[in-house]
Amino acid sequence: MAVRTNAGCTAGKVRAELAILTVFFTSCMIFSGVLYALPQEGVSVEPVATEEAPKEAPKEVATELEQILKKNSKCLRCHSKDKFKTLEDGEELSVMVHREDYTNSAHGEVSCVGCHEAIGNRKHPSKKTNITISSQRDYSLELNQSCRNCHDKNFAQYEGSIHASMVTQGSKKAPLCTDCHSAHAIETMANYDPVNGLPCKKCHESVFNAYTQSVHGEARINGNVIRDTHIEAPICSDCHLSHQVTALAIGDTLRTTCIGCHENVTLLHNQWLPNTDMHLDIVSCAVCHAPFAKRRFDLHLYDNIAQNPVAQQHGDEALQKQLQAIAAEGGSGDPLEIWKARQATGQQGQSADISLRSRVEVVSGIAAHQIAGKSFAIRSCDSCHEAESRQSQNVTVSVTGPDGRKESFEADREVLSSVQAVSSISDFYALGGNTNKLLDYLLLLSLAAGFAVPIGHFTMGKMIKEYKQRGEQ
Repeated sequence: MAVRTNAGCTAGKVRAELAILTVFFTSCMIFSGVLYALPQEGVSVEPVATEEAPKEAPKEVATELEQILKKNSKCLRCHSKDKFKTLEDGEELSVMVHREDYTNSAHGEVSCVGCHEAIGNRKHPSKKTNITISSQRDYSLELNQSCRNCHDKNFAQYEGSIHASMVTQGSKKAPLCTDCHSAHAIETMANYDPVNGLPCKKCHESVFNAYTQSVHGEARINGNVIRDTHIEAPICSDCHLSHQVTALAIGDTLRTTCIGCHENVTLLHNQWLPNTDMHLDIVSCAVCHAPFAKRRFDLHLYDNIAQNPVAQQHGDEALQKQLQAIAAEGGSGDPLEIWKARQATGQQGQSADISLRSRVEVVSGIAAHQIAGKSFAIRSCDSCHEAESRQSQNVTVSVTGPDGRKESFEADREVLSSVQAVSSISDFYALGGNTNKLLDYLLLLSLAAGFAVPIGHFTMGKMIKEYKQRGEQ
């Protein structure tokens, strides 16, 4: 009986000790946790988000989004119906918005009144919010500014484009934001598929069709592998940019764009082409790489002070009148007259040093996009330097218009044989290979003068010396 009592006491003692140890270790863990949580002196502790914190922010966002979608749903309740608004010019404007197109677009979570600020949060429709629209074009121009509120960087690029220049000049066909991106079915970048040609194809279908049949288009559509590496061939925006759309026919932009992808072009041409750098400067890439395209000599006005092609600006009324007169006569221009008109414009309070510069290029923008494979490229000097080469039969004079596009006027091919064209086409010169025979005569004359001057100088000096010796005797 005593033994059992001692055993029971021992067991109870053990249980008590275990309980004490458990309480002790639990207290230590709680104490150490509290110390760890307290900020230490001199140490910056970042606040730790609790489990509830990350739930509150999305909840606020979700609530705001719900409010936006709720308001949009009220708008779509009426605007999902096939309704029209009569404009001041008498045209009917559809105010229908396809619900799925809008909700699935990049603006699907954007408030309707975020763009249509004239409506605001007031009751609509009502007399107070019944906005007056003069024409669809004017309304699109007004909404262009709404795009700028969120897309200021892209809009700034657009303002420097040829499209914006056309808008400034009053063109009704110049694209606005909604013309390229649509008004309510704006695609996200993830869904954008450049191979289909949109939106460029809407205005430039013939150019895009030429592109799809070119070496660039086939490589983009069907895939392109060079040296075991997948190379993505250029699409419209790669050469012309997406918002700051440029006209590549002006200046050296096209050459720079091509070399941007084909950086070894000079090295490859050096293997067979004499004076490679000169040819790359004055011959457009498409002249040789679109072998079936019609070509021409283009004489463009060049500002030697600014080092860029002459562009029509405010104050160029004399030049513009001259060009209008040429266009009225059927588009045939006298390079010398255009040159004189531009020089006269520059004399109005500012210095001007304008000259005519030549470039061999293809005739149309469609042909410029019909780039063939390198196996079809022209590698014959005779194609340009023979007496009756094709491009010598087509001569134009060009000047950059106020909207940034190049205006070209047909000129008489005899201008290539005139005196004023000597400095312009001298870069193209090859003895016996140019239609301007005057250059051949000038070359022979300069060679003769080069030999005659030293020989004459030597002969004259000898004669004078002999004359003096006879006089002394």
